[in-house]
Amino acid sequence: MYDNILNKPLQLKPNITNSARHLLEGLLQKDRTKRLGAKDDFMEIKNHVFFSVINWDDLINKKITPPFNPNVSGPSDLRHFDPEFTEEPVPNSIGRSPDSILLTASVKEAAEAFLGFSYAPPVDSFL
Repeated sequence: MYDNILNKPLQLKPNITNSARHLLEGLLQKDRTKRLGAKDDFMEIKNHVFFSVINWDDLINKKITPPFNPNVSGPSDLRHFDPEFTEEPVPNSIGRSPDSILLTASVKEAAEAFLGFSYAPPVDSFL
């Protein structure tokens, strides 16, 4: 999938509006220098025809009612997310604790190389 993202052309559904197509093609441009927002940052995106119906002042001042406001019971309430994603296993590189990592000597040496500086990693650091 990653190779497709990097190397294959963007394919959008034929029934997408022209303004949505132009927005997505601009945001997903492979060449970052040509991407929508690369020249004038957010202003270029904000001024795109797709967002022409948005009153930005009202949005900033929270005067616009969101189209969907989920009712959640707390930070771990995932009922509005597809289980296809919430039931995926967490890769080992994410959410590691010091107890689950075996540090190699070179990593320990690198962490100790900065002892005495104004910042040194805590002993139980992931480094």
